[in-house]
Order: sequence, then structure tokens, then C-alpha cells
Amino acid sequence: SGHILNMDSHQKEIARLICYLRHLNPPEPQAKGKGRPDLSHVTSCPYANKQKPNLTEKKDHVELSSLDIGSGWDNGEEFSCELEIEGVLPPALHGTFFRNGPGLMEVYGTTLVHPIDGDGFICAVSLSNGRATFRSRFVRTYEYEQERAAQKMLYRGSMGTNPPLPETEFSSKFKNPSNTNVYYWAGKLLSVYEAGLPYSLNPSNLATVGRTDLNGALTRANNLAAHFRFDPIHDRIVSFSLRLSASGNASRLFFYEFDREWKVQHTQEHHLQKYYYCHDFLLTQDYYVVHQSPFYDLHNPDLLDEVLSGRKGPGQMMKNYQSLQSAFLVFPRGINGKSSPNPADPPAFYFPTIEPLHIYHHINIFQDKDKLRFESVCIGKDMTMEFDQKTWLSNASVAPGRVYSFVADLTQNKLIEQRVSDPSSCEFPSIHPNRSGLPTRYAYLMASEEGQPFIPYQEIIKYDNAPGAPNRQVWSARSEGGVLGEPVFVPNPNGSEEDDGWVLTQLYLCKSKQTEFVVLDAKNLERGPLARLKLNRFIPYGFHGTFTPFVF
Repeated sequence: SGHILNMDSHQKEIARLICYLRHLNPPEPQAKGKGRPDLSHVTSCPYANKQKPNLTEKKDHVELSSLDIGSGWDNGEEFSCELEIEGVLPPALHGTFFRNGPGLMEVYGTTLVHPIDGDGFICAVSLSNGRATFRSRFVRTYEYEQERAAQKMLYRGSMGTNPPLPETEFSSKFKNPSNTNVYYWAGKLLSVYEAGLPYSLNPSNLATVGRTDLNGALTRANNLAAHFRFDPIHDRIVSFSLRLSASGNASRLFFYEFDREWKVQHTQEHHLQKYYYCHDFLLTQDYYVVHQSPFYDLHNPDLLDEVLSGRKGPGQMMKNYQSLQSAFLVFPRGINGKSSPNPADPPAFYFPTIEPLHIYHHINIFQDKDKLRFESVCIGKDMTMEFDQKTWLSNASVAPGRVYSFVADLTQNKLIEQRVSDPSSCEFPSIHPNRSGLPTRYAYLMASEEGQPFIPYQEIIKYDNAPGAPNRQVWSARSEGGVLGEPVFVPNPNGSEEDDGWVLTQLYLCKSKQTEFVVLDAKNLERGPLARLKLNRFIPYGFHGTFTPFVF
């Protein structure tokens, strides 16, 4: 990050050595030069961690090999059962936890190159009256059913998996695995994958109902993003689509706002040049905010040749393209009587970052008068989508995710603060679901604590953005050889404070190859699990999930 900007060359080398030894190693800032914006006004400083991590002493850690960790990426099976409960479920924890992720790493004899190519596998944990039940089921996408009928792989994966064909042939058809997220809203349970239409599922038994364009809302984009935001002020769910163009035309970015009958209450379309990737976004009462990533260049001839020839999947071509700018784009939301911009209008604000960053996941944003204050998990300039040691989705052992804090000044039209605000290597953040766009203090992340290898993620971090992070907390699964999934915050219906609630996460015990779901007290994470919901068998690692207070 930018904390070495004002050092001489000798000091810089010392600083880099210290960063390496402490497993921080942030990327060097982009120097000013021709064609690059002047970012000297941006504040960027290192995180000073004053909290002693609550980790089990190293001698008690279970040592894990990459084979141990990688065994969590394996084929799943459909089943249902009652979960064994160790501990006590909080009486007010009532509802269903849905989780999506790849359920197959081998399809009819063909081993996948990367988990992102795996077919969607939905898991549901229902909690009611002190009991917990589990069910799992594959998403019956069109491609899944076609391959099941043929008993062989037929479709390409975006991460480079190709069906077994003669060397002179390759498939030009990509699969929609519908494997990234799952959420329940207004009577619909949706399984989503950003490069295709969502699938509607029956929440009671997870049976696939079929593809949906949400009453025609997605007709022009023909896809829906994996992430959404809930607007608690207007009681709407907000999401987006990105329609790419490989013909030199502008990409089209769509925003949608749905009410509780899945009727579109507001929509926008934006035409953007050199805009090729968006996985998540931020929402305020007045603005949509997205990141422009320099890690994907659809008009790069080398990339196109590799993808069109079948030698590589689109995701394998992700790297830092120095000709592209990393920046935040801000669009007026155009509600509450305000007019929407025209599709061809440029963003209202454009904020370049101090160094090349890739962002999969944002945490939250707050509109503070003429300033936007927000936080995101950012990955540095060395990121690729290499299946790192066959344990993690990107090369996080080289380019870890970090929590960054940003402040953008709308009056000055400048990004005035950019800093690393937590020392852990982390991903998949979660906040109170009803506080999107509102001031928040806490986030929950799967992480590897400072001083540990960047992966696997064996801690849950309670991130605290208050000065000095006085309530930052850590719970670790290292002592039991556990690898953790995305933490999902569930509000206590009887609570009044932001962290009144629980954190649910999937825990994979690598040595015994068994999976549990863990319930943590969000106020007192370091207390450890209130309850463990034991499957006593294996399910694969997941991606994203959500909780609904409805029991299915």
C-alpha cells in the first residue's frame, strides 16, 4: 500500500523486507506518470494492530498439508438428515441458512481445472425449537441435465475446464453452473451465477423450478449478479447485471430494484467503455458504487485468442493489465424524485485508486454529507485466478485479500483516503443484512490472522472500524485442523445493537474429513461456539449463503 511513498530507496527496501517477514507485503503504489492521474493527495497508511490475536498457541495447532486442505474440494452428495447438536442453540435463532457452492470437482471422469467450474450444490440448515435439520441438492441447470443425460461432460467452464474432445475440436458452449450465491426474497429462492440467468428453487426441498428472467426484468442482460443489497429504507432488494461486449462496443451495466412482489420499482442502464468485470457493488440512498478492475481486458487480442481457441478459460486470463485503470465509479441512483442519468452519461464521479486493485467483495458504505466512506476486501497487483495449491480460488498465498478503508470527497471529486485497515488475510465479508448503506462498525470475515500463512482461512474475524479497533475479535479453528467458510451474520430479533446476533459458518475438519456448522455469539466471538451442528459426514467447501427467518 502507499505507506512507503515518502521513503528513500534504502528505507523502501527495509520496509519491504519487514512487510515480507510479517506476511503483509502489500503491492507498491503506482507511480505518477503520463496518462496516470495525480494521486498524491490520497492518504494511505499501514494498519497498526494493537490487539493480541486470540489464537491457540502454535504447539496446539494441527499441521495441515495442501492435500488435507484440498480434500475439502470434492464431490458432494444429495442427502437430508437431522443434525447432531453439541452445545445449545439460542432459542431466538429461528430460520433457514442457505448456502451455495460447487458440488462437483469431477464430472463423468473429467477432473475440473478449478472449483468455479463446478455445478451448483445448495445446502440448507433449518433451525427451529432447538433442533437442526440439513438437506442438500444440486441445481438442475439446463447444462447439468444435458450432461446427466449424456453421462459425459459437454460444456466448457469459465476457469478452463474443457470437455474431453479430440484435439482438433473444442466446445464453444460455456456452462452456467449456478454455483455462487443463494438467497430468499419475496417467496423466491434464487440460485445465482453472474454469467447467466438465475434459477428458481423450491425452498422446502431445494428442487429446481427452472431458469427465470424475473418477469422480464433480465431480458436485455440475460444474467444477474451473484450479490445484492437490501435497502431497509425503501424495503427493496437491489442487484445488477453486466452485459459484456467483445465487438468494441461499450459494456452495459444494469441496476434493478425489486419490491416484495418482485416488481421492478426502479432500473438503470449505463454504457461503459473498457469496463469488463463486476462481482459486487455498494448502495447508498443516493448512489450506486462499483469498482473498475484492471484485471480483465476483453479487448486484449492475446486474451481473446486464448479464450476463443479453447486453450484458456476467461477466468484464467485475469491478471493486472497495466493499460487499464483501477477506479471507483459512482452513479446517481435517481430515486426520491431525482432524475436518473442517461445510459450514455459518464459516471457522476470517477475515483482512481492509488495502486492497481481487484475487488470481489465490498463490505459497506455510508454517505456522510459530501463524503462517501466505505470498506472493501482488496487484492493487489499480483493476483491471478490460479487454483492455489489446489486449496483456494485465487493465488492468495502470493496476493492476499485485505480490508481497505476509503473516503471519497464528492465536493473535491477526489479519493482522499485509502488505507489497509486490518492485518489479516481475508475474504467473504458479512455485515448486518439490514444495515447496507447505513453506518456500520462491524464486519465478519473468514481470515488467516496476522503472522499465519495467508491461506487457508482458519479464523473468523470480527472487524471493528472504530479508531484503534477496540472490539476486534478472533475465533480460530487451528487447534482442530479446521478450515472455515463464509461467516453469515444473523440478527437477534430481540436485539437492539448492531452486533446483537450470531455468526453462522461452515467448518471443515480436514483430518477426519467431516463438516460441521458452527454458531458463534457475534458480541463475544472469542467465547467460541455456542453450538456445533454436526453432519458426521462430508460436504464440500461453499461460496456464499444467506439466512432467512422462515423455516423450510
